[in-house]
Amino acid sequence: MIELTLPYPPSVNHYKTIGRIQRTTTGKLYQTRINSNETKRYYFEVWFLVQHLKAKEGLISFDSATISVEVDVYPPDGRKRDLDGCLKVLLDSMQRAGLYNDDYQIARLLVQRKCIIKGGQIIVRISKL
Repeated sequence: MIELTLPYPPSVNHYKTIGRIQRTTTGKLYQTRINSNETKRYYFEVWFLVQHLKAKEGLISFDSATISVEVDVYPPDGRKRDLDGCLKVLLDSMQRAGLYNDDYQIARLLVQRKCIIKGGQIIVRISKL
């Protein structure tokens, strides 16, 4: 099992932003959706932390194993927030950092809201099932 302490992620409402207009091969126009700067910054922070832990402590990757993920969410303030609002960016960031190949591997997901911590924080525990 590994345990990571991560910063509070952007919510799913700030996950994507509108990109440029493109034309399909059939001629239809659509607007692309791209990761917001907030999301890109969070992806980098998690990637950097994971790379540091891999080098320093020999952190392992779960590759394609079936895994269990436990998430303790410490909100940054007392505003009402959906508990699942931070999960998309969090799970995607850990996948991009190389902890597992695909978030489809998560067979068990436990999420708990904890007390308020200024700035917010996430504690994640990942183990093989």
